Amino acid sequence: IAAIGFGVISSILILHIMQFINISLYPVEDKVMEFSASVYADFIKDNPVFLIGILFSNLTGSFFGGAVARLTHPTVTIQSAGWVGLVLMGLDIYNLLSVDYPLWFWLLSLIIYIPAAWLGAYAVTYTQNRQIEVST
Repeated sequence: IAAIGFGVISSILILHIMQFINISLYPVEDKVMEFSASVYADFIKDNPVFLIGILFSNLTGSFFGGAVARLTHPTVTIQSAGWVGLVLMGLDIYNLLSVDYPLWFWLLSLIIYIPAAWLGAYAVTYTQNRQIEVST
């Protein structure tokens, strides 16, 4: 459980760093930063590239969270690393409900978390197995 928790914490950290990079690469207007829900909704409707950056940050955070959970404890399986993605998806549902995001963003946002965490855990498992093969 601690490994999954550590994976979630590290994935949230990575997610925030990636979102900061997204905002740096694709600057948000000052009037959006004041956060008026209607102004933000208009901004995201006009700027789908910004939403793709958010999806990429969610994917990256979930991937690294699954990888960290697998690295933290050897009993964490690829399937159990999906809990990292499930927790992140649960946290994101509040965000999805609070703003009028497009349907494509909703679907992709809900779909990517668990497979990305599985992929992160798989990447660690694959790398560890390759290192064992090379050393023997």
